[in-house]
Amino acid sequence: MKLLVLASAFLVFVWLFVGLVIWLNVKVTNWRRLSEIEDVDANSYRVFSRFIDDIESQTEWSVEIISGLRSREKQKELLRENAKNAAVDKSRHVLGRAIDINLYRKNWLWRVWLKKYNSKKDWRNTGVVRISEKYNLLWGGSYHSYHDPVHFEIR
Repeated sequence: MKLLVLASAFLVFVWLFVGLVIWLNVKVTNWRRLSEIEDVDANSYRVFSRFIDDIESQTEWSVEIISGLRSREKQKELLRENAKNAAVDKSRHVLGRAIDINLYRKNWLWRVWLKKYNSKKDWRNTGVVRISEKYNLLWGGSYHSYHDPVHFEIR
């Protein structure tokens, strides 16, 4: 019986530790990506920082920035991979004026993720689209010819 209790306690500890490592990794990554944006456009940094703070304080979702500032070379590479991606001279990422995000929330023992493959309706139901309107951000889910609900850019 004691062995079962110890094993259970160990598993809970591991689960909590892994959760902490994931959370810390997301926070450091977000900080790094926002800092890169700040280096080229302080206004974009302020807007995106407030946008993320509002999402995390006004909804049940947390934010992981999956893309921020991009080099011209990276944008060219993405365009070669998918012709529907923006050209270098059209991409707001190259200017530090766009971010792509995933959303996640804890659901008891696991995390529920919202990513690019989720529907526009799923994204709208989070409240994030409404919050983006407060900052006059263009939401990639509003594109007619390309499904990009993870994308938010400064107009």
